[in-house]
Amino acid sequence: MATAEYGSLPFDAAIAYFRKKVNLPSERWTDIWRQQHDVAFTVAGAMKTDLLADMRGAVDAAIANGKSLTWFKSQFKDMVKRHGWDHTGEAAWRANVIYGTNMRQSYNAGRYEQLQQFDFWRYKHGDSQYPRLNHLSKDGLVLPKASPFWQVWFPTNGWGCKCKVFGETTASVKRKGLTVSAEPAIEYRDWVDKKTGEVQQVPVGIDPGFDYAPGSTSQVAKVKAQVAAKPKLAERLPERIVPSAFSTIKGVTAEGIDGLLGKLDAPQLTALNDFMKAKATKTIFVKQTEMSRGKKSAALAAPIAEYLGVDEFYAQMKFTSRSPARVGGFTSMSWEHIVVKAKANDSLSKVDMLKVREVASEVIQDAAGNKGPHIFGTADNPLKRHWTVSELVEKRLGESARLISTWLHELGHQVHYYAGAPDYPAGASWVTYYAATNKYESFAEAFTAWMLAPEALKQWQPELYDHLEQQIQKATKARSKTR
Repeated sequence: MATAEYGSLPFDAAIAYFRKKVNLPSERWTDIWRQQHDVAFTVAGAMKTDLLADMRGAVDAAIANGKSLTWFKSQFKDMVKRHGWDHTGEAAWRANVIYGTNMRQSYNAGRYEQLQQFDFWRYKHGDSQYPRLNHLSKDGLVLPKASPFWQVWFPTNGWGCKCKVFGETTASVKRKGLTVSAEPAIEYRDWVDKKTGEVQQVPVGIDPGFDYAPGSTSQVAKVKAQVAAKPKLAERLPERIVPSAFSTIKGVTAEGIDGLLGKLDAPQLTALNDFMKAKATKTIFVKQTEMSRGKKSAALAAPIAEYLGVDEFYAQMKFTSRSPARVGGFTSMSWEHIVVKAKANDSLSKVDMLKVREVASEVIQDAAGNKGPHIFGTADNPLKRHWTVSELVEKRLGESARLISTWLHELGHQVHYYAGAPDYPAGASWVTYYAATNKYESFAEAFTAWMLAPEALKQWQPELYDHLEQQIQKATKARSKTR
């Protein structure tokens, strides 16, 4: 009787499976979905046909000739250098993912073909120091080969998964004392593609895109048409208010700012969105030590120059300060970006935007009642205010929360420049103590209040509210700045 082997490569069925694929350049691995990988060879981000062809040749050699991971890593480095490919992730990690995934999927596709001669299939969990409990729970499961379970749970079931399937005859099931299981229920969960916002139904315990049996399909023309019809990644990305951000802090990103801004009132959100579309103001988040003019900022000069599209010689001047300890952020009329200081442990995901807005309302309500810890003005007309909106936000909610109000403050300066740098309206009262410094800080603090606490500001100073609304509309249409 024929038996299904599970030995070392070469393995003819695995080689045949891989060689029937067509090369399909893709921006991301998930652009080729589930069974499409049966007929498509893709490397996420490898858009050049010659790069993809070389990559395929190396994978083919690894599968057909049993080449090691060490060999593939050396080939990968040579290909990256030769084609000038700016890939994501470290080279060793990326090579390991490409090698391991293609080797396992090709081998398991060959296994799928071999196992057709067996009436029953048995799931065997791969050895792992840290097993995936959902995979481990399937260990020893015996089901007929026609079971729907195998169309979903046939290995590989995720990145790095080493689970296997063995064939059993009716006789071997009886001889080994195995029990044929009842048909398992397969639970599904929503998986949201964080890049595009697209939602897929994914089985619990299986990594997205792995819930299929490798080798069970053969639809080359259909898959090529599906991939060609899929819009480019840029067209599938959700529209963002903040188009980009350069950040040296893991928890502080453009997406994080966007998520918080989405909780603004509709008029403010629309006005902000219109301005950002027209100007595409960029953002730099750096730590205080990186704001100082020294080795750390020098190390960031090249990537920030690339992000801003400026000469590297000038880049360091565009995100550093002589007094980094005294500033929370800054910008300049000649720039098309703002700089905000953050800390290594800051995280925008921890920020409750509704509470930020409540604190901003408190600043305005206290100003309306002439209450606050800082006193200025005259003896006959003393004014009592909070120092800044950001100062009270940080005091009440922590340093991470300050980032959003500081971001709005600095953006307010850019709005002010584009609006022609008008004077503060005659008769309008200052929002904070810092707002009384000059017309630039007056506008930036008022702009922050208009964004975060529009109702409180409108109730206290309706003329100031209208002034700010008019200025951002003017700024959005403007083609030049004034200081």
